[in-house]
Amino acid sequence: MNYCEAVRPGNDFEERLWAAHEAGQNALCLSLLRDADFALPITAAAAAGAEPVAWATAEGPDRTWVLAYTSVEAMREAGGDMAVHCRATSLVELAAGWPDPRWGLAINPGLPVGFMLEPGTVARLAVPTLAQDLLLDPGSGVPVVQKLLGPADIHALLAGGEPRISGYCHHALDVSHIATPVVLAEALGQPEMINDAGSLNLLRWRPVGPDLYRTPYGGIDEESRDAVAGWVVEEPPFVGMGLVPNVDQVIREYRIYGVELPHGAEIWELTVAGTEHRRAIYHGDLRRWLLIQVQAR
Repeated sequence: MNYCEAVRPGNDFEERLWAAHEAGQNALCLSLLRDADFALPITAAAAAGAEPVAWATAEGPDRTWVLAYTSVEAMREAGGDMAVHCRATSLVELAAGWPDPRWGLAINPGLPVGFMLEPGTVARLAVPTLAQDLLLDPGSGVPVVQKLLGPADIHALLAGGEPRISGYCHHALDVSHIATPVVLAEALGQPEMINDAGSLNLLRWRPVGPDLYRTPYGGIDEESRDAVAGWVVEEPPFVGMGLVPNVDQVIREYRIYGVELPHGAEIWELTVAGTEHRRAIYHGDLRRWLLIQVQAR
């Protein structure tokens, strides 16, 4: 019996993955991996809490590879007695804490069905663009995005004519579980946006023209940008994987340049008590903001 015959899929997911691999359906393989959970080897001491969890890696001729397996059984089959303990994570959680933009992801190394994903592939598989999200799940509808506003930003919006927005915005659904200004500002890495009253001001809208909302793949210098085949160079703590730099949260972000706000865009206040008040709504036909009386939600 050869090695391929001795090692078989350990669960339904692996059966589908192996079948797609054997049929040469690479796109289906990547689609399956996008939504998979992975087992990442850790030491016994890390499992016991006696030392920090470290990345299990292997050195290749051109890059370092993070090791991940599609099941605990696959990990132990490949690693034997050396692979006993693990932590479970999804691909997007991996991207949120990705250790180095030059590193790749080795899935099931040493097994008959394995994948070597370069960092740019990891980023795009874990965090598709807004336009790709809509194609993958057309029934979900156009999502709400939001952006934190400072006092000067609010004044510029209310006093100006046709409102346009530049900079970074994020997927509102990804922070819908956060109910207080301090936690939200810290999750987004923008604690300076909390005003003197302890509140946050939020601009919310539904994007028109999803291709204008670019996922910021890149790095902190040209080398790390090129490693993920990206287009953005930003100062640290920018991670360049399409996510807000926060290893404890998965928050998709988008880079926009002079995007016109659509009819129905709203300005909200999140108070220190955790309540939300809608402060203004943009009327596209009138081309002005309509102020709203305090209304708790």
